[in-house]
Amino acid sequence: MKIQENPISFQNWDDFWLLLRKGDRKGLEGIYRLFSHELFKYGLALVNDEAFIQDCIQEVFIDLWKYHPSLQRADNVKVYLFKSLSHKIYRESKKKGKWKMEGLDDLGAISYSIESMESTLIGIQREEGIQRKLANGIDNLPLRQKQVIQLLFFEQFSYEEVSKMMGINLRSVYTLAWKAISSLKKYVVSLAGIFLLIL
Repeated sequence: MKIQENPISFQNWDDFWLLLRKGDRKGLEGIYRLFSHELFKYGLALVNDEAFIQDCIQEVFIDLWKYHPSLQRADNVKVYLFKSLSHKIYRESKKKGKWKMEGLDDLGAISYSIESMESTLIGIQREEGIQRKLANGIDNLPLRQKQVIQLLFFEQFSYEEVSKMMGINLRSVYTLAWKAISSLKKYVVSLAGIFLLIL
């Protein structure tokens, strides 16, 4: 399956979703053309294996067609698709045992300052040299932490949307984000001088 750039307007997703729910293949094809490239980029950010990500995306769209009679109206098709791909990658990765996984720990009340780190992280990723170092740090994160970072900071979904996509509660999203940011601190601290310029 070849992933292509989106050649049509994003304003059509609702019409395509309706066609898909009615069993019209044009709906499935339209949604594929609209979102497959974004899904591919997102998947590769989590697992650097093009064939694996293409297989996962293909399975997501096979499932869409298979279960189209039971699909409900979607408020946000992009969130729905990212959620489906996230679950597919997570399940398949767990089966293969190829990537570092982690469970969600109940850390009690979270009182971490994620919002301030968020803006710092976004500022940092704009700088090319720092971006490379952060990319190395992100690559070494467990898959669930990597998902949260990718969805929050690069795909710009809200914490609530990430919670829905990953099928975990909001508190767990904050926990994973905090753990990921903590792991990335060593990359950030080594560039403290550049921080002063950015801030």
